[in-house]
Amino acid sequence: MTITCSKRVAVASCHDKINFGSVLQAYATQRALEELGVEVNTIDKRGLGHAISEGRNDYYLEHLFDVDLYRAKLGFVKHRIKQKLDADFGKKMAKRKSAFSSFESTHFSFTPQAASFEELGALVADYDSVVVGSDQLWLPVNIAGRYFTLSFVQPPVRKVSYSTSFGVSSLSEKYLRKTKDFLYDFSAISVREDTGADLVEKATGVRCSVVCDPTMLLARDQWASLACSSSIDVPDEPYVFCYFMGKNAWNRECAQELAKQHNLKIVAIAHPDEYVKADDDYADYYPWEAGPAEWVNLIAHASYVCTDSFHGSVFSNIFEVPFFSFRRHENMGAQSTNSRIDTLLRVLGNSDRICESKDAFRAAMANEIDFVSVRQRLNVYRNESANWLKSALEL
Repeated sequence: MTITCSKRVAVASCHDKINFGSVLQAYATQRALEELGVEVNTIDKRGLGHAISEGRNDYYLEHLFDVDLYRAKLGFVKHRIKQKLDADFGKKMAKRKSAFSSFESTHFSFTPQAASFEELGALVADYDSVVVGSDQLWLPVNIAGRYFTLSFVQPPVRKVSYSTSFGVSSLSEKYLRKTKDFLYDFSAISVREDTGADLVEKATGVRCSVVCDPTMLLARDQWASLACSSSIDVPDEPYVFCYFMGKNAWNRECAQELAKQHNLKIVAIAHPDEYVKADDDYADYYPWEAGPAEWVNLIAHASYVCTDSFHGSVFSNIFEVPFFSFRRHENMGAQSTNSRIDTLLRVLGNSDRICESKDAFRAAMANEIDFVSVRQRLNVYRNESANWLKSALEL
């Protein structure tokens, strides 16, 4: 039962990206705060493109000769070009975009739009707190963009970080200093993974809490209710659900091996971030019109899940679907985002589901997941994190 109070909270999240995990964690943050009884609005950041781009563009200019940075962005650029040049591919991506737009318009309570940080600062002055989180919002380029650092929030409005991720395992000295500067007047700080806590401690000298992703603050029945709003039906035949964001072809081959062994179909969300040739012909069913609610529904009804996505692993655990968590990044360098999955599965007690090779995948296939234990661990993690959030908001 939700108990209302007089507190007003604004949320700075990544609600406007065509990314299933990003939108669902933004939705979950708003929904979890509503459950705590506060009046909550998600900040509509769609009018702030120019203001945010100024700092981000400076970052890219500063790293003009960083080959690895631009190589990482190349896939996104090719994805957009292919949508323009390939009419069929463009139509498929348009269906996905439409599904996301529909979800956004029906599941968020937005603030009015602001065109500048000054306007936004005035807009949130009437709130008690502004909460930033979750997702990879403190990537160096986002720190430069100044929105997710809550630079626009002025006292006495409280700044709170809930489960925010740096998205990387190390920062340069310059960005450690910037991190120290923007975290200085935060009232409460929590992050999503162990390496994030390491970075906060390195920057500020104080170790912060590691809490669960906001999607885990909502119980299974709450997500099942959202899944029921899905506009598409799940396949009649049992299936493996695949959600790969990386380019490793062997991940898809493992999914095919699993499907063949258990006589299952493969349902796949293809090309979520960039065009990957290996996505084109390994699955039996590609639901191009799937939005966030449909994505949750497809996981909920799957026989198995194969994914290299943090949120793919999260929802597999919430719905207790046997899963295999692949490495999106083969290397373990500073730009790797593997840490968040490592932390998640360590806390839930199923680190053996991490598949760094085909041999590791086959070893995982031979083992069952103790979901009774997972459920107990998840409940503890959820309750501890919810209590942290209550305290941070002074509820």
